[in-house]
Amino acid sequence: MAQRRKKRRAGTSWYQPDSADQPTDTLGRPTTGSGALTRRIIAIVGNLVGALALVVALGAVVWLLALTAGGDSIGSVFPDDGAGTSTIAFPTLMTFLSMIGFFFGQFAVRGRWSMDHGKSAADGNFKVDLRPIGVGLHIVFLLLAVLAWALVMIVPVLADSRGQLNTGDGSSATEQFWFTVTVYGTITGVITAMVAVSLLKKLTYNRALLRHRSFIDPGSASQTWWRTFSHIWRAELGIAGFAGAALGLSPLSIHLHSAVYGVGALAIGLALAAVAVLVALNSWRSGLPVERVESYT
Repeated sequence: MAQRRKKRRAGTSWYQPDSADQPTDTLGRPTTGSGALTRRIIAIVGNLVGALALVVALGAVVWLLALTAGGDSIGSVFPDDGAGTSTIAFPTLMTFLSMIGFFFGQFAVRGRWSMDHGKSAADGNFKVDLRPIGVGLHIVFLLLAVLAWALVMIVPVLADSRGQLNTGDGSSATEQFWFTVTVYGTITGVITAMVAVSLLKKLTYNRALLRHRSFIDPGSASQTWWRTFSHIWRAELGIAGFAGAALGLSPLSIHLHSAVYGVGALAIGLALAAVAVLVALNSWRSGLPVERVESYT
């Protein structure tokens, strides 16, 4: 414990204990005092805002799909938004609010911030020791993401193929319906792919690092590149996001009656997914613990 505290104080920590006798948790954060109370408040408020905003976003998307699928345009409810763009954008804004809430809430629960002026350009300015969520909960999040994607993409496409939509060709309601499907099919596809690759990395990273640690040369060009590309920027998740967007939109080929669109989207998505998986499986080359996060900002 003494060695851990000495090492953590090499940088400027936001959670330094006021005294050596103050009790700390597994991340070295004080469990009593004003800092601990502030952290609990941020955790409660952040996670509550994140959860409520996410529920509102999902409910708004379902309402939009139900409204326009029945042949009513958004303008019939909100006359000032005849095109429907502002109303369709509302769930996206709620999703961003949810991300912000969960960011602060989850890092207050599971993270320890510190500022460390790096010795090289590859070093991040801010570091976070993060206690990861369990594999079981991660799988639950993945299943929920898949379910959300199916709700906003698969269900509408199947309803259209069965002639269950009460929309006319070229009507405002039809255009708004499919625009909503496209936007949120993309977003849920991105989230699903990123959660899936994150889970893969969690299951493989530490074992691969332990097995290949002797091959890592700290400070080498290879180690520095992987640290920047994967450890700091999490590039595998970004690539996975693009893959998820392509794969998430591929079912639209049924509505468009275009095999070319479907095959093209699947090919692009699978190719990008393969790259994301390859990067994730080699991210151990940074030589750094996956539980630590670095940022230049």
